[in-house]
Amino acid sequence: MRGWSLARIAEALGITTRTVIRWERGQATPYPYYRERLCALFGKSALELGLEPDGKEREKTISMEKHAGDPSFSQSPRSASYLIDNMIPEALGRGGNLLGRSELLEQIKERLREGERLTLYGLPGVGKTSLAVALAIDKQIQARFPDGILWVGLGTQPNVVSQLARWGSLLRVWPHEFEDSESHETWARTLQAFIGSRAMLLIIDDAWTAEDALAFQIGGTRCAHLLLTRLLQVALAFSQENMLMVPEIPEDECLKLLARYVPRLVTHDKESVCTLVRAVGRLPLALTLMGKHLALQDLTGQPRRVQAALTRLHETRHRLHLSIPVTVQERPPHLPAGVPISLHATIAVSDQRLSTQAQIMLRRLALFAPKPNSFSEEVALAVGGEPAEILDELWDAGLLESCNAERYTLHQTIVDYARADQPPDLAALRRLVLYMLNFLENHIQDSEMLEIETINILTALDGAATLQMQPEAVLTESARIWLQTLR
Repeated sequence: MRGWSLARIAEALGITTRTVIRWERGQATPYPYYRERLCALFGKSALELGLEPDGKEREKTISMEKHAGDPSFSQSPRSASYLIDNMIPEALGRGGNLLGRSELLEQIKERLREGERLTLYGLPGVGKTSLAVALAIDKQIQARFPDGILWVGLGTQPNVVSQLARWGSLLRVWPHEFEDSESHETWARTLQAFIGSRAMLLIIDDAWTAEDALAFQIGGTRCAHLLLTRLLQVALAFSQENMLMVPEIPEDECLKLLARYVPRLVTHDKESVCTLVRAVGRLPLALTLMGKHLALQDLTGQPRRVQAALTRLHETRHRLHLSIPVTVQERPPHLPAGVPISLHATIAVSDQRLSTQAQIMLRRLALFAPKPNSFSEEVALAVGGEPAEILDELWDAGLLESCNAERYTLHQTIVDYARADQPPDLAALRRLVLYMLNFLENHIQDSEMLEIETINILTALDGAATLQMQPEAVLTESARIWLQTLR
């Protein structure tokens, strides 16, 4: 009646002429978003255009519109039409590695129920993905997001267009229905329009750049987004006002975790197991790897094999390279096929992305004792021999932690990794010894400052022995007396 071409309609709606033809022939039905656009374009109702949905769909649409502003409204999760992404590695969220997370889990659930954009960040292997999976299979979360849960695992080199297209296939949005299907911006706009007023949870796992993370920030006001990253700059870019750091789990929960794998060992050799827990800094990934390895030895029924495995795990190098087989779905996106999951491989992904200066500085800073010990920025720069921007790079990479103003700390596994691949830098060690001896002389009357730096002073004394230096020969009498008291 208006004399419009198919091309004009397609251009007005941002779709292909082929899609318009399929609508006209009844081979496909416009999505609700395009029904609204068509009504506005022609100035007609959906009924006048022959686009009125059937009874069941109309009832659902009316119900969604009625409750659109009510976050407590939900449909029955896991219904026949409930969409839950098959890429969610569900096994991760059901394991014992979630021990000690109940309070944090409830905190995350509360924020997501409010429809917020939330970022979880933390050390490699601290359990961010396991937390997210536990949320994805949680009945309360599924009830809060009755239209489904989407999951994407990005990794260091994601194919953003392919991942968005996969979401499109789950939502039944096909690339031939719109122009420029090779553009991630086009895919994002199309999925954004299609999701519309649906209530969905979108989980973005293992993000390494802000650009990649933001490409999946789609959906309307009834959607929530959960980002997982080890990089603080990515976390800040995605949701600066709403971030949660995932900490290590408490020691008693670590013992419960290992007890799920080797209960007899934890009961009868608790002291040795506690030493092992502290050796990995209470990191869930390390505990899970060790627990499964010990359980495998326990299956033989030979206590000798379990004890031999426990002895080997007290060796740093063995712990770092310990690995277990996993399914394709459980493999972290940042690890390429064929690379086993281990502490070393998990940390190496971050290390390999550092500049050469930052890699060198990390190994020099590993001269310090690990967390809970800390060191000042001043001594870090003196020992590291690099500018402050390199400290920032390590912090941004999630390998160096802040503990308070101008003080830093390194996790035990990061220290082990940095020390394992090469001998100590003797020049850096000498700088550490000279700095701490000078610090001792200048603050000998300040007991509070000396207490803060006690572990670093002891580290310097061990370094002096390695370098065959005689620190007492250059110290004043009061400093020598303090050292004797300390020893």
